[in-house]
Amino acid sequence: MSVISLVLNNYVMVAELLGLWVVLDSNVHLKKRTIMATRFVIILIFLEALLWSVERWTRELDHLTFTRIILTPTIYLLHPIIMLGIMEMAEYIRKHRLLVYLPIIISAPLLYTSQWTHLIYWFSEENLYIAADSMMHYYPYFLFLLYVIFFVGAFTLRYARYGSSERKGIMVSIIAATTGAVFLVIYEIDVDYSTLFASLLLIYYLSLYVLTAKEDTLTHLLNRQCYISDAQNLGSRISAVVSVDMNDLKKINDSMGHNAGDTALVTVADCLTKGRVRNKKVYRIGGDEYAIFYLGKTEEEVKKDIEDMRLELSKTPYVCAFGYEMAKDRDIEKAMHSADRAMYHNKAVLKDSDERRIAAHREATIRVMHEALGSGMWGMEFDEEGRMVSVEWSPEFRRMIGYRDENDFPNELESWSDLLHPDDRENVLKEFNDTISDYSGKKNYDVEYRLKTRNGEWRWFHAIGRLLRRDNGVPLSYVGMFVDITEKKAAGL
Repeated sequence: MSVISLVLNNYVMVAELLGLWVVLDSNVHLKKRTIMATRFVIILIFLEALLWSVERWTRELDHLTFTRIILTPTIYLLHPIIMLGIMEMAEYIRKHRLLVYLPIIISAPLLYTSQWTHLIYWFSEENLYIAADSMMHYYPYFLFLLYVIFFVGAFTLRYARYGSSERKGIMVSIIAATTGAVFLVIYEIDVDYSTLFASLLLIYYLSLYVLTAKEDTLTHLLNRQCYISDAQNLGSRISAVVSVDMNDLKKINDSMGHNAGDTALVTVADCLTKGRVRNKKVYRIGGDEYAIFYLGKTEEEVKKDIEDMRLELSKTPYVCAFGYEMAKDRDIEKAMHSADRAMYHNKAVLKDSDERRIAAHREATIRVMHEALGSGMWGMEFDEEGRMVSVEWSPEFRRMIGYRDENDFPNELESWSDLLHPDDRENVLKEFNDTISDYSGKKNYDVEYRLKTRNGEWRWFHAIGRLLRRDNGVPLSYVGMFVDITEKKAAGL
């Protein structure tokens, strides 16, 4: 056996692997770890071809050599190790590495000692291969098949969020290669698997490159480019479009750091893909924006899946707004615009509800403080356009000016403003309204004025008020209090 004959016998494989080695230098999508793992697999395949050629040469000898005793189990172990290397290319086994390597660790001593234990196979003094008279003589093939199953399972889980078309190429290649290997074993045809591994590696690398190019690197969802492409290419199959937007990502980044923001985005992505719904493609199309295409789904199925996603999100600290639109007449662009509008409406409702919940909590706290201090509390609510929609005068407020309940002092602004002293009225109302109009939030309501009580007496009050605003500055609620300062004024204080 010469180097020239070795190269010529494996010329196609050598050309393929050398070409792949060179292509790796121009990679722009895959991680450095993936490139290193790919180079490692290439070296393993070259090594397997070399060792198999040497082992084949030792078979032709008329006596057993220690070289053959060592080479045979080494080649048997190289086959599952190559499959492990392929799995390492996509980092499938970071969490359970020891568990996945365990079968090889256990198998190594069994294979290397089989010459003396006769557990799996052994060689006679005449250099003949003798298989164990039991199913154990298939052990090396079962070991390899186990790692093929590991690979298929890990690959399926890793890309379960994708559609079947994205996984089809590599799965067909794996099944075809495994089926061919099984037939070789059944018919006891002894061949070198390095060419098979080389072809499988090329197809897998190509599939991995394509999948990675279509993937959002953080969430592992399909990316924006894939979203645009699928909108054009799958238009006839898309039955519904869903627009999803995560609330308060900027607040998370600003208050807790970008790592916390990344964790939030990944968690939301997991919630959107929980359940692995068939014919559903989920994309991350922006910072906190997601989109979903449903293929051949009814409106009832879409609505149920949205509720399922909301249920998953309710188990997390994060909130998302959803909007959907059925793709009527297969006009995907129009459906996407409608879904966006519905999502933004839902986002406004969620945000307003959350802000009102916070405002109500603050107001309740202030109310307790006012009651403890013996001061009168008042509050107003505003809609999204900044229009006042409700007024509330507290029982303590009414009591301080001689009224009993809402019947004799209604929850209306005029109930108070009509009682203002003529000399104070203009200035007080100006301060009151200017505070509402100041969207910068810098101005606060702080005035002293005279107010007529129910018995007709003019009394002095000191009033202050604070506005709670939405993110865009529009008033949300106006909360204030006033205290009776008539005695202080009489004393000249």
